[in-house]
Amino acid sequence: MARLSDEELIAELKKRFDATKQALYDVKMVTSKLEEVNKKLQASEQIKSNFISHMKNEINNPLTSILGLSEQLRSGLIPPEMTQSIATSIHSEAFSLDFQLRNIFAAAEMESGETQLQISLTDVLTLIRDSIDSFNHLIADKNLTVTLPEKKEDDDQLLFKTDTEKLSLIFSNLISNAVEFNHENGAIEINATILNGRLNVTIRDTGPGIDPEKIHTIFDRFVQLESGVRKSHKGHGLGLSIVQALVEMMEGNITVDSVAKGKGTIFSVSIPEVQTNMEADAFSVDGNEFFFDDEEVKAF
Repeated sequence: MARLSDEELIAELKKRFDATKQALYDVKMVTSKLEEVNKKLQASEQIKSNFISHMKNEINNPLTSILGLSEQLRSGLIPPEMTQSIATSIHSEAFSLDFQLRNIFAAAEMESGETQLQISLTDVLTLIRDSIDSFNHLIADKNLTVTLPEKKEDDDQLLFKTDTEKLSLIFSNLISNAVEFNHENGAIEINATILNGRLNVTIRDTGPGIDPEKIHTIFDRFVQLESGVRKSHKGHGLGLSIVQALVEMMEGNITVDSVAKGKGTIFSVSIPEVQTNMEADAFSVDGNEFFFDDEEVKAF
């Protein structure tokens, strides 16, 4: 075996030292990444834990109210003049519970990969008006002014081929957000147009707006800008994440603009129309008549 010269020995030692140094660096980087992933997992588990705890209250509170109020009605001891007020309270609590459960079920379906598009010819203006009507009791509580898309003289419909049920849930969550995060005597303005095969909808409120540094977090699941027992707004941090997921499933996009604190917020949704060979008269005003499932849409 040939003896190495001093220069060759030094070069070999340097080579092995560099290799060891690189290996130590790689181990350090992997360790750092694992620690970062672990922190994110811990944060995620904490968020989910907080969500479950909060969701329990969000469901139990309306149920408890409904049971208590309905028991008062059932007892027959309520003065007639109070019946309407109690019935209104029961409706409000039941509506809140139903809306929250719809979001939970939608999130669960998307999480499991069971959600598919069901395409029908949708009357967008009617869908928006119906969504607003369902929130009328909350709108009245805050004395909000709502401006809806104007009807054209020759046609009061805005027809668009999409998944009606999912579009309705998108509208409901954005309207709910505009109502919840608005001032007393504030306003909500909704516009909708179809241009170049895309449905473009904007929902503007006159609420406090969103801190620009926190805008990127509002679509995160289970995240609310307010937290804790003293938060001033209802909700569970699920609605906007569902909106974003549904919009992306429909190959659209959603943006939020809140340029100045106290100047309100604008949510803008843009969704492409599904290209199908649907006949012009294959139409259901309430969107309950479906024509294509997700697999059939892909074939076009």
